[in-house]
Amino acid sequence: MIVDIVVDQSFDHHVSHAHALRLGFEAHGVASRIVDIPRQPESDVVACWGWRIAAPLVAAGKRVLVMEHGYIGDRKVWTSLGWNGLNGRAAFPQAGGPERFAQHHAGMLKPWNPVGNYSLLVGQVDGDASLHGMPFQPWAVRMAHRAEKEFGLPVKFRPHPVALEFGQNYPVGCAETIRGALADAIAGAAVVITFNSNTAVEATLAGKPCITFDQGSMAWPVSSHGWSIPLEPNRQTWANDLAWKQWTMEEIRNGSAWEYVRG
Repeated sequence: MIVDIVVDQSFDHHVSHAHALRLGFEAHGVASRIVDIPRQPESDVVACWGWRIAAPLVAAGKRVLVMEHGYIGDRKVWTSLGWNGLNGRAAFPQAGGPERFAQHHAGMLKPWNPVGNYSLLVGQVDGDASLHGMPFQPWAVRMAHRAEKEFGLPVKFRPHPVALEFGQNYPVGCAETIRGALADAIAGAAVVITFNSNTAVEATLAGKPCITFDQGSMAWPVSSHGWSIPLEPNRQTWANDLAWKQWTMEEIRNGSAWEYVRG
C-alpha cells in the first residue's frame, strides 16, 4: 500500500503534519509520498489536512484520513485523525479505555453546573467548511429569537474571533454581544447554543448544558438537539472516547497514532 499525502504548500501546518505523518507511516513499513495541490493523488488511500481538500477526494472514492485541529485542550497542540469526514461526521476506531483522558486531560471535566444568567449563542465563521454552505447570520438570528422565547433569559452572542478578523461582525438580535475570554462567557451561561462549534466541547467539559444542531458537533452525543436543556449526560464516557480522537505531533511522528487509527 502507498498512501498519498495531499498538501497545500502555502500552509505551514499542512506541511509539518504531512512530514510527521510520513515518518509515522515509515515506522510501520507503509510507503507514502507527498502530493502537492493541484496534482491529483493516484493512491486509493489518501491523507490530507482539512475537509476542503478531503471532500472531493472522498467523492472520488478515495479512503481519506482527514487531519484537523483537536478538541480538548490546546487545539493547535492536538490533531484529530478521522476517516472520510469532518469532526463528528468522520469515522473513528473504537475508543480505548479511560486512561488516555486521565493521562492528558485530568481535571478538565468540571462538576455539572446548569446555572447562569443568560443563554450563550456561539458564533462561527461564515464560509467555514464545518457549516456545509449554511449562511451563519440568518441562522443565528433565528436562534437568538427562539432561545429568548423558550428560556426567558437574555441571549448573549459571542462572535468567533476569526469572524471578527474577517469583518463578519453581524448583528444577530441578541441582548448583548460579548467578547473576552471564552471560559468567562461559558461560566455565566445557563445553556450554550451552537450549530457545531467546538465551544460545545469546552462548555460540556465546564459543566454547562449544550444545544447543538448539527451532528458534526463533537458534543453531539452529550447535548440536546432541540429546545430543551439536557440533564447531565454521561460526560465521563464521552470525554474518555474523545481523548482517543486526537493526537500530539510526536504521536503522529512516531507512528503510535497510525497504529491506532489505521484500524
